[in-house]
Amino acid sequence: TKEADIYFLIDGSTSIRKEDFEQIKKFMLATIEMFSIGPDKVRVGVMQYSDESKVEFNITDYPNDIDLRKAVSNIKQVTGGTYTGKALDFTLPLIQDGRKDRTRDVPCYLIVLTDGKSMDGVLDPAERLRTEQITIHAVGIGQAEKTELQQIAGKEERIHFGQNFDSLKTIKNEVVHRICTVKYSVCTGEYRGSTVCVHSTGEVQCVCSDEYRGSEYGGNTVRVCSEHAGCEDMKADIMFLVDSSGSIGHENFEKMKTFMKNLLTEIHVGADKTQIGVVQFSDNPKEEFQLNKYFTQKEISDAIDGMSLIGRNTLTGHALTFIAQYFTHPKGARLGVKKFLILLTDGEAQDDVRDPAKGLRDKGVTIFSVGVYGANRTQLEEISGDGSLVFHVEKFDDLKEIESKLIFRVCALHGKCPC
Repeated sequence: TKEADIYFLIDGSTSIRKEDFEQIKKFMLATIEMFSIGPDKVRVGVMQYSDESKVEFNITDYPNDIDLRKAVSNIKQVTGGTYTGKALDFTLPLIQDGRKDRTRDVPCYLIVLTDGKSMDGVLDPAERLRTEQITIHAVGIGQAEKTELQQIAGKEERIHFGQNFDSLKTIKNEVVHRICTVKYSVCTGEYRGSTVCVHSTGEVQCVCSDEYRGSEYGGNTVRVCSEHAGCEDMKADIMFLVDSSGSIGHENFEKMKTFMKNLLTEIHVGADKTQIGVVQFSDNPKEEFQLNKYFTQKEISDAIDGMSLIGRNTLTGHALTFIAQYFTHPKGARLGVKKFLILLTDGEAQDDVRDPAKGLRDKGVTIFSVGVYGANRTQLEEISGDGSLVFHVEKFDDLKEIESKLIFRVCALHGKCPC
């Protein structure tokens, strides 16, 4: 985004270990790196809270990247309780005061980061902030309550959750992506200051900072974020490993197939682009097609449509061992190309998953685990090795809610978000 005010509200309570607080600071530094900092570009402020709240530095204090980074690095943890609601109220007048130097068109974002349940209410304070057109992103780690994160953020798409503080490395990409790809309505009427009308998609999208690719509009060169810009030139080998056990059922199996096909619409497939392969499993794995079998969206979608439910048990560990061969040259994998495995399952594995999953990760395969209903989250984290690569939904109908988030994670790991 070209112009914006970004505030961080960070939990400094005693439940956060010293080394984890350092991870929070690294998260802020990595996020700041993604923007052009300046009085007329992106400005950043930081508040920390526990029992009480304090301003670490205001939005106007550090107008350049070097001083801003030093200020973040010098933040000391306050310790104490977790009064997130009071902290949200504390930020409102600060943000209102900071806006006096900006036009009303400049967007304002508040990134709240916490690791636990608040000792006071958060809904009303968050509503007061949203009334002032402040967009809130809620980042929850570990014991943070998802219901509370929902109350803070207001929308599911602005909730970012990780099992541990290492997850912040990936969450950073997701937060930046959401800020960079704010969508507006059709190309009529007036737009906010840093936007440009893009007729090709019928959407208006934010302008990127100057470092990234441009397109001509109205005689001027502007930088435009596409919804999944990192996917456009992505070259990757992606295997799906699909649970086909009896607990799935035919109706839900069809929903899993739809989920896979919807993900494919965001990817450019081809022999020199992204290759897709699918294996399903129950007692034994079954190859549907390997990576170099199909090279068009239609061929892959038709092959997915032709899949049938196997039934029986859930031997996920055996399937993970089996699928390792599909990331080798004889099965169509390419040298020097990023490799991803997307596991879809609805239940707990009936065999060991830790060793076969580690074997895949040690060979450079990034594993995304998508669990539905009865899937064991701890087991999924063992498979992925990183809680931020795990997605869990309560029912198969909810798979569509994570499509965008999952495909962004794949594209973000392939290349840096271009904003």
